[in-house]
Amino acid sequence: MNELVSIITPCKNAERWLEACFESIKNQSYTNWEWIVIDDSSTDGSYNILKRLAKSDNKVKVFKNPDQGIIAALNKGLQSSIGSFITRMDADDLMPSQRIEKMVSRLQTSPVKTVVTGLVSYFSDSEVSEGYQSYEKWINEVNASSTQWKNVYRECVIASPNWMLRRNDLLSIGGFADLVYPEDYDLVFKWYQHQFQVECIEEVTLFWREHPDRTSRNSDHYQQQAFFELKLKRFIELDYKGEPLVIWGDNVKSKLAETILMKHGITPIVQNLNNYQEIKHLQSPQLLIAVWPDEKQRDQIENFLKSSNLHQGFDWWWL
Repeated sequence: MNELVSIITPCKNAERWLEACFESIKNQSYTNWEWIVIDDSSTDGSYNILKRLAKSDNKVKVFKNPDQGIIAALNKGLQSSIGSFITRMDADDLMPSQRIEKMVSRLQTSPVKTVVTGLVSYFSDSEVSEGYQSYEKWINEVNASSTQWKNVYRECVIASPNWMLRRNDLLSIGGFADLVYPEDYDLVFKWYQHQFQVECIEEVTLFWREHPDRTSRNSDHYQQQAFFELKLKRFIELDYKGEPLVIWGDNVKSKLAETILMKHGITPIVQNLNNYQEIKHLQSPQLLIAVWPDEKQRDQIENFLKSSNLHQGFDWWWL
C-alpha cells in the first residue's frame, strides 16, 4: 500500500477554509500523497495562503489556472500530478483522517475500471438546509445500496470531492478534457458510459461544507436547467431506444424535461401520475418519472413497474 495519491483541488476565493482543508489532508493516516492545488483566478488571499502552505510542506504543489473555470483547473491539476491514484477534494471541505487509507485499500483489491467512494456528511456554521439534508440521505442510500447506475438520471450519484480511481483508468476515458458543465455530473456519466463499477466505503469519507458562497449555489453551470440539459442529452445518447418515451408527472421538472427532449427532436408522452396504469397500453415503453413521492407511493410505483416487466435502469428511471 504505497501508491502515490494525487489529491486535485481547484481553488477560487477559498481563503476562509484553505488551512482547515490542508490540516485534514496533512493529518491523514496514509502519508504518501501530493496535494495539487490549482488557483482559479482568486481575487482574495487564497494564492498567498497556498504559497505559504507549499513552502511549509513540499507535498503541496500550487499552480495558476491558465484559463478560467473548474474544468480547465482540473485538466491542469491532472497534467501536473504524478500519482498512480487520483482523488478529488474541494478547498472548503474536510477529510476524515482515514479516508485516503481506506480508499487506497479498497481500490487495491478492486478490478480495473473501479471508482471508490464513500458516504458524505454535510456541516455548516449555521443550520444545514432541508434540501441538503435530503440530498445527503439520498446519495448515501444510493451508494450504500450500490444502485448508482439505476439512479444516475435523478441526481449526481457520486459527490465530486469524494472519489478515488486509478490514474490509468481516468486517462483511458480522456481524463477531464472533454467534460461539460456541470462537470462533476458529466464525469459520472463517463464512468457510467464506460461501465465502471462503483465501490462504496460505508463510512463518512467527506465532510461537505454548506455555505452561501458555494459555486453550486451561485453559478448557472449548477442550476436545474443545466443539470436537465446534461442528463437528458446523456440519456438520449446512452439509454434511449427510440421507443415510446413517457414522462410521468405534471410539474416544473416534467415540463422542463419535455421542452429539452423536444429540442432534441423527441416528443414524449406526458402522463399524469394518477393515470400511470395507461402505460399498459404501450408497446415496450421507456419511462422517466419526474416526481419523488413519499416512500409508500414509490414502493407502489416500483412494484407496479416490476409487475409490468419493466426494469429500473433499463426501462425506467427516476428523474
